[in-house]
Amino acid sequence: MEETSRLPSVAAPILTPVNWVAMAGRAATRPASEGSDTERGKQFVLTRRVLDDFSSDGKFMEEVLAMQSRFRARDWGDISPEQLQVNSSTSTGKGTVGRYPAGKSRSAIIITDEGSEFNVRYEDEPEQ
Repeated sequence: MEETSRLPSVAAPILTPVNWVAMAGRAATRPASEGSDTERGKQFVLTRRVLDDFSSDGKFMEEVLAMQSRFRARDWGDISPEQLQVNSSTSTGKGTVGRYPAGKSRSAIIITDEGSEFNVRYEDEPEQ
């Protein structure tokens, strides 16, 4: 089973730089205009691989935070027409998917709405 990390975390200040924790905290709590009331409390859960890249590369960190904002704003990125139709017809958001390019040397990032949290993984990683 793939190890994941929830953002933000009580342990985050111990494990990561302060600026990373502040940025991750802002990403997890967006204004109401960027999502429904039920979405505002959700956390983005990163796989260990995404988290490692996120915490070690400032440029990639900014990319992931932008992807999270786009996902909350219902900008699904580069997904298939079938998934776009499913996302558009879903009122609760659960099961929606976003696919975002992640730089030249990385696989695309996939964000899925699992109801209680948003899961973030590389495209070439298995779903959890």
